[in-house]
Amino acid sequence: MDAGTSAVLAGGIAGAVSLGGTWITFQQAKRQTKSEAQLQLREPRKRTYSDFLLACREALNALADLREEETQEANAGRIEHTVDQHQPMLQRALAAVSLEGPEMVSEAANKTVKAFGELHRQAFVWNASGGDTHDDGRPVGFSNDYTQDIRIALDHYLKEARKSLATSADG
Repeated sequence: MDAGTSAVLAGGIAGAVSLGGTWITFQQAKRQTKSEAQLQLREPRKRTYSDFLLACREALNALADLREEETQEANAGRIEHTVDQHQPMLQRALAAVSLEGPEMVSEAANKTVKAFGELHRQAFVWNASGGDTHDDGRPVGFSNDYTQDIRIALDHYLKEARKSLATSADG
């Protein structure tokens, strides 16, 4: 092989190595930029998701506190009133989650608020119908786990929120 051909080959190899190095650097920079963008999105979302979770848990705890120790029942009127009291806070937190997104988290949050609304509707219907009474004349209240549907929806919300917050850095 003559010197000219060797020089051309050497130059071609050097160019290929340089191009390969540039491509690898570009890919690393692209991954870094994406990771930084995910982290910048993560913190505001984390606060928004946390605020929604806190609002739901406060409402859920207030509902659970309605259960009377003696009867293990909760008065339908008090359930209705408690949901009414927490509804504005739940709606504000839901609006923030809906704006922040993504859609899967927003849908899960919406289902959670709907579960509160369904319990409210059940309590309202119970109150409107006059309810039932115990043998001693006390009104029959909601027994068993009247907050179960809310807790199930909230667990689903939490899973979706965690998925949304996950980044490649969490690996």
